[in-house]
Amino acid sequence: MSKDNPTAYFDELTQRFQRERIDFAQPEGDRLPILLDDREIGIVTPSGSMRVRGECIDDPAVSDLYHRAGAVAAEVHEYMELMKTAPLLKASSLPDPYKQLADFNGFVLGGMESKHGVQFTTWQWSYDRDGLTLGHYCGNDYAAAKKDFALRCGLVQEQKQFSPEQLIEIYRCCADTMSHDYELTYEQEKRIDEIQTLITEMVPDYAERMKVSLESDPSQQMQQTM
Repeated sequence: MSKDNPTAYFDELTQRFQRERIDFAQPEGDRLPILLDDREIGIVTPSGSMRVRGECIDDPAVSDLYHRAGAVAAEVHEYMELMKTAPLLKASSLPDPYKQLADFNGFVLGGMESKHGVQFTTWQWSYDRDGLTLGHYCGNDYAAAKKDFALRCGLVQEQKQFSPEQLIEIYRCCADTMSHDYELTYEQEKRIDEIQTLITEMVPDYAERMKVSLESDPSQQMQQTM
């Protein structure tokens, strides 16, 4: 997204932040302030990156928000850049102005701008590639649309995918390893941190899922009451 024209990106991003319950202030030129308890802890730039204020960097709540907001900001920047350059999706059965974001093995991923944010749909081409059929409507969920497209066109096999619940358990195992007094090298700690960061990007609501997972774990409940 061009630094000189961040409006469209910030418009889309603020809609996503509202749905993800991430607090923000109104954009100021080329910066979108991120808030925690009504104080600015960092900003998102038009390039999709997030910067945290130095005095907030060691706050665990800020770190959690940084990962959540940063993952959303990067994802929105990715698909807004695609929307800028993608050609129109042309099909006889398609009345809406979709952009063609991906096309492989007889399936297509389309994106359409709307007042509710960019809407994503995957279809199968008709045998003559004139029309589209069997649409899977993913709303404003870009991650779900990409996954659906990858599975439908055969780029990824479904049995090789981790479910969100499985990813949360991996995150918990990483957290347990880091919290115990194990002798880990710097490289091992770095890899574990990278895995946790990747999971937070793949599961945007990981914090809520972690809470549910811990509340349903009898061993965790026993530790809390001891």
